[in-house]
Formats: sequence, structure tokens, C-alpha cells
Amino acid sequence: LVRVGWAAGEGEPARVAVPRNQLIEVLGQLADPAVVAESRRRYAASATDPTAIPAPLRKSILGVVAAHADAATWDRLHAAALAETTPLVKDRLYLLLASTEDETLARRALALALTSEPRKTTTASMIGTVSDRHPDLAFDFAMANRAAVEQRIDPPSRSRYFPRLGARSADPAMVEKIRAYARAHLPATARGDAETAAVGVEDLIRVRRERLPEIDAWVAKRQAPLAPELPVVGELRGRESGRSAY
Repeated sequence: LVRVGWAAGEGEPARVAVPRNQLIEVLGQLADPAVVAESRRRYAASATDPTAIPAPLRKSILGVVAAHADAATWDRLHAAALAETTPLVKDRLYLLLASTEDETLARRALALALTSEPRKTTTASMIGTVSDRHPDLAFDFAMANRAAVEQRIDPPSRSRYFPRLGARSADPAMVEKIRAYARAHLPATARGDAETAAVGVEDLIRVRRERLPEIDAWVAKRQAPLAPELPVVGELRGRESGRSAY
């Protein structure tokens, strides 16, 4: 990212924009301090400077900002969602609110999902987005509000929607929670997705128990090799007809 920069340079090949976005997104997911700080700086500056977040980077930067949001930033994103009039953009903002890593803000997003603010079709996606980072929280919320959530989900999708909320959990209790839901609310012939989710949780727990110590030991014994040096943007300008270095 240092080499390709945050903004397109003069004469930059169009293909550089793709790795730039990917780098911001991946480094943001890894909570890289520099990327999180720069994304926050640009978001704060965008209140008075429309050029602070270039259009091609808007999705990536807002994704980093939302994931690492504090309460004030979450409130600003919420205000933007309320004010937005374009349905697709509005939906995207509500999903960003649900993508936070902060558990307290994730709880706020879940509560918000069942209000009249987001479109009914967005509710299920918001809860699903929370489950990406907080599967136990999202599953328990959906179970506690099952009737209200079901009103916002197509009936054929319900048998897989609820189990998938808990599929990323590493809590052994989630296995029985998913199976209990299936026994209580699904006919025997419709429990396949629930059983797949439950088995997936069991596999994740087993991998963490058996493999993570080995991985930790391997990493501790080795210094991560430096990534191969990539050509700077200027060196790419004469290679448009050649194979992409990215």
C-alpha cells in the first residue's frame, strides 16, 4: 500500500485501483494501525472536504471505518443512513452499522435492525452481518426475537437462515443451540442446513483445539519472510501490454 499509495497518480494504470482497494480492505481486517488511522482521518475530513474519500475508495474506506468505529463514528454513520434517500446506498450504510467489531455497538445494530428505519429486506442482512463477527450474539438475538425476524425472511429461507447465524461460533454450546432450534421449529426433512451448521461449528472447535497450538508454535520459531518487492506505479506504466504484476 505504501508503494501504490492511497490516491491514483498521474498516468497510473487502471489495474492498480483493484489491488489498492484490496490492500485497504485486507489490512483493515487485520487492524493494521496505519490503515485504520488513515481511514479514520479521511472519514473525519470528508465532513468538510468531499475529496478526502475518492469515489473508487469509498466502499473500502467506509468498511474499515465502520469495522473499527467508536460510538461517535457509529452515530455519524447512523445519521448518514437516516438522511440518505437512495435506497441502495441507504441499505449499504445500515449494513456498515452492523459490521462493527465492538460488541456494544453490535448490540445497537441488532436492536436497530428490527425498527422501522431499515427496509424490511435489510433486517435479515443486518443480523447476518453482525453474525460475521459476533455469531453467538446474533444467533441469540434472532432466537429471542424469532417471530419478528421471521416476518422479514421468506419462508423457504428460514430453515437455513437461523442456523447460519451461529455457523462461525467457536462456542461448544452453539452446536446444541442450533440442533435445538431445528428440533423445535423445523420438520425432520428440513433440518439439513441446521445439521451442516452444527457440524461446521464442531469442526471449527476441533481445528482450534488441535491445530492452533501447532500454528502458534510454528510462527514462534520463524520470522515471517518479507513479501516480494512489487514494482512501483511508475514502473507499471510501460507494461500495459504485458502480464499484470498484481
